[in-house]
Amino acid sequence: MKALIIVDMLKDFVDGKLANPKAQDMIEPLQRLLAHARREGWVVVFSNDAHQPGDPELKIWGEHAMAGDPGAQVIEELAPRETDIISAKRGYGAFDGTGLDEQLRERGVDEVVITGQHTHICVRHSSYGALLRGYEITIPADAVCAFEGVSEDDALEYLKQTYGATVTSVDELVGSPAKVTV
Repeated sequence: MKALIIVDMLKDFVDGKLANPKAQDMIEPLQRLLAHARREGWVVVFSNDAHQPGDPELKIWGEHAMAGDPGAQVIEELAPRETDIISAKRGYGAFDGTGLDEQLRERGVDEVVITGQHTHICVRHSSYGALLRGYEITIPADAVCAFEGVSEDDALEYLKQTYGATVTSVDELVGSPAKVTV
């Protein structure tokens, strides 16, 4: 069983406090992959920053994606459904202190497709968490992005070499390019 994990496609990271202009280019491929995952019965997870005052990460990045604030909401183009797992995180990794591993195990998941932001930070730490827990890891290169000035190729190569991730594309995962309704 596969799970699609969408990391930090939040208002604060797409066009808010820590906006990443590269995130806009990922929305359409992510919509296609999300629609495919739902059609195929994959588990869908939104792994979202939901910070509390005093979280260590805030010392580095400043206040962002605070739990309950509008900036901590998933962008409308990828709107979660009631059946999706919304997994709040207070650090970089999707598995760190979130209970996500237990939720995925209950659903029989053994492979994770990790997408979202940022390839060199949260996607990387989430991939490490998946590796430690024995999941097969797939990363669609057109459904992740790093900050401007960070080499996307280097970040993806690190995931392949260090965590054994399979790097592919959304088209490869869904079978072909197509119009989508999420």
